Amino acid sequence: MNRTSLIFCVASLVATVALSALIYPLAAMPPDVARGLTSPTPAHDAPDIDLGDFGVVSALELVDYYMENPPDPAVGKAIREVHFQGC
Repeated sequence: MNRTSLIFCVASLVATVALSALIYPLAAMPPDVARGLTSPTPAHDAPDIDLGDFGVVSALELVDYYMENPPDPAVGKAIREVHFQGC
């Protein structure tokens, strides 16, 4: 490696680290918001959910509906499995 290439590589790394250090505070999430995202919200404190044509439903009603009407396990699976094998 010649001297010019080495200087360019070192300057590029320094510029990248400096730019990252300057921009990180703008992109980082505030600590109180991050703390709120790691703790679960009880269902009775969750806001109502707008389901479009179905209207506004509370989280507890959605949980009750899911428990009374669980999804069909066959939905979403392939009709038959395809095996790729050689000759």
